[in-house]
Amino acid sequence: MKYVDLAVFDLDNTLYNWYASFLPAFYSMVDVAAELLHCDKELLVSQMKAVHVRHHDVEHPYALFETDIVQARVKAEGAEQVWRLLDPAFHAFNKVRKSELRLFPDVRETLDELKRRGIRLVAFTDSKYFAAVGRIARLELSDVFERLYCREKSVSELPTAPFEGYRAQPIYNVLATKVSELPAGETKPDPQVLKDIVQRERTSVTATAYIGDSLAKDVLMASRAGCFAIWAKYGLSKDQEMYSKLVAISHWSEEDINREQRLAQSASTAAPDFTCQSSIKEILDILSGRSQL
Repeated sequence: MKYVDLAVFDLDNTLYNWYASFLPAFYSMVDVAAELLHCDKELLVSQMKAVHVRHHDVEHPYALFETDIVQARVKAEGAEQVWRLLDPAFHAFNKVRKSELRLFPDVRETLDELKRRGIRLVAFTDSKYFAAVGRIARLELSDVFERLYCREKSVSELPTAPFEGYRAQPIYNVLATKVSELPAGETKPDPQVLKDIVQRERTSVTATAYIGDSLAKDVLMASRAGCFAIWAKYGLSKDQEMYSKLVAISHWSEEDINREQRLAQSASTAAPDFTCQSSIKEILDILSGRSQL
């Protein structure tokens, strides 16, 4: 057994299937929006990709509203009318996401058991604030993690109130004090970022386990930081169609893609300290905490 004081968890594709929860929801929204706007779907997708690139975020909130097609309608008809027109598209996104966003089997039970063993749990994701906090809230994990480390809040080019009398829905029930926004440059797989997180949590890398699905971004980073690196192999996506759909709307630049390829080459040498082959609960066979001393 490996004693640890802290366990740092990746979120996407480690605790749930991000591809299955986001991409079908996104393309369902596009299908409805293209019909409502009487526009070419592929053109709309390309314009949404441009918005994602501009904000460097494939999950940029209400990216649809920032597309050239929609903004042209706003200038002609007014924000309120277009916002109401597009409401069914946003509803389509939320409906599919609600249906598909769910924890992998055994996740909640495993996290609860780790806490019972006296292991402190924090989450670390490259997703931006609203996407990360939203999933934590929807999956009812806000009481599990002591802290969430994520990228900065998205900054929209649009007014917070698209029309007079507009009221946003209440934001997620996650205490702001639990969320730490990392600067844009502090991302995976930089081992120093993980070291800094461990230091902020007032423990040592040798007493920290890190769990993630990516050999390149998670395991390699954890190993280089000196943490106990656990590979969530069960979360590794093998769906090429899903990946192709992601690339079509991604904010990745050519340099980002080249960087990913270099990371993949580096990952060929990554050796996790432990591998969860089929379920996250397998880490219960290897991790112990202070309550078991």
